[in-house]
Amino acid sequence: MPKATKKKKEKQADFSKAKLKLGKGKKQASNATDTSFKARSIALPGQQSISRAILNADGLGPSEPTTANGLTLEDLFIRFRHPNAGVRKESLGGVKDILSVGVGRDVGKVLRALGSLVSDDDASVRKALLGLLAWCLPQLPVASLSPHLPLLVLQTSSSLSHIFPEIRLDACKLVHLLLDHVPSHVVGNWPREPSNILEGLRLAVGLGGEKGVNSQIGRLTGGAKLVTLRAMMEFVKKGLNVQSYSQENDQEWLDGWTEKRSKGKGVERDIRDVPTFEDLNEEGWLVGSSIDPISDSENAWEVGRLAGQGRENEDGVASVLSQLYISLHPLLLSTFLENAPTAFSPSSSSSASAEDIPLALCTTTASLTELLARAILTRSSGVPEIAAETKEVRSCISDFLKRMAAWFPFSSSRLNVPTPSGLTAGFELSLVYSNLAVLLAPRPVELVWPKDVRSTTSTGWRDRAKAIEVAWTQMRARQITNAKGKGKGKGKEKGADDWAMEEVASWVIEVLAPKKDVLSPSLTPAAYAAILPIVFSLITQPPSHTADEDDIPSTVGSAFLAYLSRTSSTSSLRSIGDKFVISLTEIHEQRFPRYPFFIPTSNVELRRRIREWFESVPKVIWELGNKNEESTRILLDFLLRLGLKGKGALDERYSLLSGQSFETISSKLAPFFHLQHPTKGSIPGPWTKLADEKVKKLALDMASVWAEWDDGRLKDLVGRAVIDTPWQGYWNKP
Repeated sequence: MPKATKKKKEKQADFSKAKLKLGKGKKQASNATDTSFKARSIALPGQQSISRAILNADGLGPSEPTTANGLTLEDLFIRFRHPNAGVRKESLGGVKDILSVGVGRDVGKVLRALGSLVSDDDASVRKALLGLLAWCLPQLPVASLSPHLPLLVLQTSSSLSHIFPEIRLDACKLVHLLLDHVPSHVVGNWPREPSNILEGLRLAVGLGGEKGVNSQIGRLTGGAKLVTLRAMMEFVKKGLNVQSYSQENDQEWLDGWTEKRSKGKGVERDIRDVPTFEDLNEEGWLVGSSIDPISDSENAWEVGRLAGQGRENEDGVASVLSQLYISLHPLLLSTFLENAPTAFSPSSSSSASAEDIPLALCTTTASLTELLARAILTRSSGVPEIAAETKEVRSCISDFLKRMAAWFPFSSSRLNVPTPSGLTAGFELSLVYSNLAVLLAPRPVELVWPKDVRSTTSTGWRDRAKAIEVAWTQMRARQITNAKGKGKGKGKEKGADDWAMEEVASWVIEVLAPKKDVLSPSLTPAAYAAILPIVFSLITQPPSHTADEDDIPSTVGSAFLAYLSRTSSTSSLRSIGDKFVISLTEIHEQRFPRYPFFIPTSNVELRRRIREWFESVPKVIWELGNKNEESTRILLDFLLRLGLKGKGALDERYSLLSGQSFETISSKLAPFFHLQHPTKGSIPGPWTKLADEKVKKLALDMASVWAEWDDGRLKDLVGRAVIDTPWQGYWNKP
C-alpha cells in the first residue's frame, strides 16, 4: 500500500464507525462507568420530618416538640453541619421555636450544638446565633447553665484568635453577652490567674505577638474598634468587681484608726470602729434615756490578721494590671486622638438613629483608662518592681490627661447625648477627666499616732490636728516629687496634679453654681450622685499653705453647701446631699481617724455653712414627712446618734457642729410630732402620717434623747401626738 494512502487511513480512523457483526454486541468503551449495583432502599432526606409534620397536623404526632416542618432538636443539630448557610440559619430559628415551648429543654445538648457555630464562616449565621443566645441565656438559671458553660467559653476563646477579623469581632460580641449574664464563668480568677478570654481579647484589639495580627486593628472600622474595646472594658470591670466609688470611699475613710504591729510574716492590726461604753462615758455620750445605744459592746474592738500572702496577692494584681495598661496605652491614646477632632467638633453632627462612633470611641477609651488607673494606683506598693511599673503607669495616665485637657470641660451641645448610665456623654467625659486628675494627686497618708495613745484617755483635737498636719506635709512633699521631671507644656510649673486639680475644682464650682439661663438643663440625680465622690476628694485635699493660692477644699465645699441650701427639702437631690454631709461630718468627728481630714478653724465660711445645714435638719424632716420616708429615716438616725453622744463630745474649738445649736434644734423638732397653730389650734404633725413603723419608733427614740436640751415643749407635744395610739405605752415607759 502506498505510504500516502496509509497515512490518510490513520487520520480517518478516529472518525470511522465500526461495523457490527451478527451475533456480537457493541464493544464497551474504555471509559465507561460500571452501573451494575443494587440497593435495597433509597433514603430521602427530610422524609421522616415530612411524615411527622403530617401527623402533627392531624393531631397524631409524637410528644416531643417539633418545628412546623416536623423537625426535632436532633434533626436541627444535624443541619448545623449542612454546607448551605441558609439551612444552618433556618435551623437556628427552628431551635428557638422549640425552646419557646420549654427553654430549659436539653440545655447541655443545645449549648454544645450552638457552640459549634461560634466560628461559622457565614456572617448571617453568626448574627442569628448571637440573637438566639441573647434571647435564651437570660431565661435560664445560672445553676443549670454552669455545667455546660466551660465548653462554650473555650469555643469563644478559640474564635477570638481566628484568622478572619469578622469572626473575632462576633466573638467579642459573644464575650460581652456572656459577661452580662454569666460573668464569673468568663472571667474566672483573673487577675490573680491568667485568662484565655483576656488573651483572645488582646488579639482582637491588636495586641498579639505577630505582626499580621497587630496590623489588623488598623484596618478595622470605627464600629469594630468600639466593639472590641467595649468587650475589653467589660471584662476588666467584671474581673475587678468594680463597685460604687462613693461607697468604697466612705468605707475606707470610716474604717477608723488602725494600729499595725508586725507579727511573724504577717501584720496584726486593731481597728477601732465602734465606741465602747467606757468611751461613751468618757466623752459624755450617754444620756438619761431607756435606749441601748450599742447592742454588742463586746465586739467594739475588732481584731483581724492580715497575712503576708494577701499583700503578695495585691502586688501581683497591681503588676498584672500595670502590664495590661502599659500595653493598651498606645492604642487607647491613638484611638482617642484620632476620633477627638470629629467627636468634639461643634460643626459636625451625627444621625439621631445611629450611634456616634467617634464620640463613643472617645468615651470608651477614656473610661477604660480611668478604670485601670483607679485599680492600679489604689494598689500602689512599696515593692521596687511594682513601684517602677506604677511610675510608668502614672506617666502614661498623665500623658492621656494632658491630651484630654484641650477639650475639658466637655460641654458642647453636640455632647448632650444620653448614655446608659443616665448621664450625658459630655458630663461622663468630664467625670472621667476629673477622676484621672484626682487619682494623680497624692493619696491620703495614714495618720501616725503616739505610741501611748492606747493608754491615753485625753487624746483630743489638738493631737489630731498635729497628726493631720504632719500627714498633709507628707502629701505636699509627694506632690512636689511627682511634679519633678515633668515635660514641657501645661503642667510645666506645678506638675500634672496641681493644674488638673484646679481645673476640676473650677468645673465642679461651675456645675454647682446657680444657672443664669433658666432654660439650661438642671442637674439630674444621677449626675449629682456621680459628682459627689469628686467633691469629697477635693474637700479632703490639704488646704493651701500660702495666701496667694486658691484653697480648693474651701471653695468647693462652700459651693456644694450653697447648692444644697438652695435645694428643696422634698427633692431627691436634697436627700443625696444630706447623706453626703452626714458622712462628711462623721469622718471629720472621728476620735481616731485613719486619714487626714480637718477643716481649719480659720475657714470660717465653710464651718458657718455646715452649722447652718445642721440647724436646718428639723425643717427638712418636717417638710419631708412621709413623702420620702427613707430620707426621713437617715436624718432621724443621724440626730439619734448625735444626741446619744451629747454636747460633751463636741469640742467648740475644733468640731464642725456647735453644741450651742442643740437647744435650737430640739425646739424645732416639736412641730414634727404635733403643731399648735395660732388660729387652727392643735394639729397632728407629719409623724402621725408615717407608714413605716420602724421610722415612727426611730423618731420617738430620737425625741426622747433630744428632750434633754428642750424646755419641755418637745416632750409635751410628743405626748400629745401619741395619746390614744399604740405608741403611748412605748413613749411613757420608764
